[in-house]
Amino acid sequence: MNALQSLHEVSRYLDSFSKPDGYNPYAWNVTKKLALEIWDSYLHRQPNRRKINYLCKEFYAMIRRPDNGEFIVPRSSFRMYDA
Repeated sequence: MNALQSLHEVSRYLDSFSKPDGYNPYAWNVTKKLALEIWDSYLHRQPNRRKINYLCKEFYAMIRRPDNGEFIVPRSSFRMYDA
């Protein structure tokens, strides 16, 4: 997959992820909205100002570039739940 360059492309990319078991639709939509906000900051070369600690593993996949797997925010700026 090529690098994402617009919010429309990012939105389609985020919609490709399946809702995790145990997440209700509202929580999943909030999770995708947060990922979209982080992508918006990334695309506009602005720092992320939202806390992104301990969300579901799918969320952390959403904030990786699909072309090379790199996180779009510095890995040192958040903590993941490692199950």
